Amino acid sequence: MRKFSKYLPYYLVIFFFYWPLYELISRTIANPDILKGLYVNNILIYSPLVTSVVSLFYSYRFKFSIMWLVGVGLLFCFTIFTFGEFILFYFLAYEIFALLGMSIGTFIKHLKK
Repeated sequence: MRKFSKYLPYYLVIFFFYWPLYELISRTIANPDILKGLYVNNILIYSPLVTSVVSLFYSYRFKFSIMWLVGVGLLFCFTIFTFGEFILFYFLAYEIFALLGMSIGTFIKHLKK
């Protein structure tokens, strides 16, 4: 359990953008047009960007990990609560962004050594 607590903040940031952010937006904004725009922005811009950046920091601090990719994939399953379905295309895209972020973080760590 002690080992997992080191990784927990990274998982919580990813989790926030995959489910609680949608709930927060839907409860605070009543206009359906603005709500739809924020959902689309989160799906296409914010979540992939956050996934990449958090993966970069994760791999820079720890190491390149397949378990991180599995964890990001499992956290993506929480979007089922929001959309009522599992969208394979976005799952694959977010995994690619996580892989890209991890690769860049590992490369930067390698350059600094």
